[in-house]
Amino acid sequence: MLNQIYLFDTYSREKKLFVPLKLGEVTIYTCGPTVYDYPHIGNLRAYIFSDILRRSFEFNDYKVTQVINITDVGHLVSDADEGEDKIEMRAREQKRSALEVADFYTKIFKENLISLNIEVPEIWCKATEHIKEQVDLIKRLESLGYTYQTSDGVYFDTSKVDSYGYLGRIDVDGIQPGSRVELSSEKRNPTDFALWKLSPKEGSRQMEWESPWGVGFPGWHIECSAMAMKYLGDTIDIHTGGIDHISVHHTNEIAQSEAATGKKFVDHWLHVAFLTVDGGK
Repeated sequence: MLNQIYLFDTYSREKKLFVPLKLGEVTIYTCGPTVYDYPHIGNLRAYIFSDILRRSFEFNDYKVTQVINITDVGHLVSDADEGEDKIEMRAREQKRSALEVADFYTKIFKENLISLNIEVPEIWCKATEHIKEQVDLIKRLESLGYTYQTSDGVYFDTSKVDSYGYLGRIDVDGIQPGSRVELSSEKRNPTDFALWKLSPKEGSRQMEWESPWGVGFPGWHIECSAMAMKYLGDTIDIHTGGIDHISVHHTNEIAQSEAATGKKFVDHWLHVAFLTVDGGK
């Protein structure tokens, strides 16, 4: 007989009894790193947390399937979908290819996990290796009427989702344009976010792909939804990440995933607080 496990769920702000989607099994999606720099101890603390979580389930005789993604494209320097891609920026600074930068810091990250005796997930997945899945998900959202196109890409219309922002308890109606993120003149709502960004007309990108909307690259949020649903299904048991993901990244994951499937995306949201030293991260 399986022991009862209680988890504090960010979405409900309550400690909840864990009830698996499938008896004796648990699916966990853990937000992985953007591989453009060395991880610091605060970054790695999040994976110690998820490792203790999975070991707790294993100790209680659950079969665990954990996915950790590698963000190797699409994470811009601003949550406003503005600025340079972090990996392209580092590649330019180091005079290396974006692929070399991503591969180097991915290797370092995995070595760090081994050094900390963190168990290897069942599935590693890279954003650049799942472009088709991301494009297909955007096409589905488009067919359902959740997207619109601007001069720089395809955006998700958050006004179409009544519960948008509930995870972070965001007062969507009270947000002033530009107060959360810089508001593009073409955005319909301050909280709308990029699903696909078109490559700039001037300059060049190393990482770009053909799409129905033009040559470009996926937004940061769409990768996690596409890969989580590919490997774990439309609804997953647990999603983990840092508290900095609550108000934007995970809020957007919920919106686009549930809009696409009409199903609950995650049963339990678990978030890790920052590791602070002298009052700073």
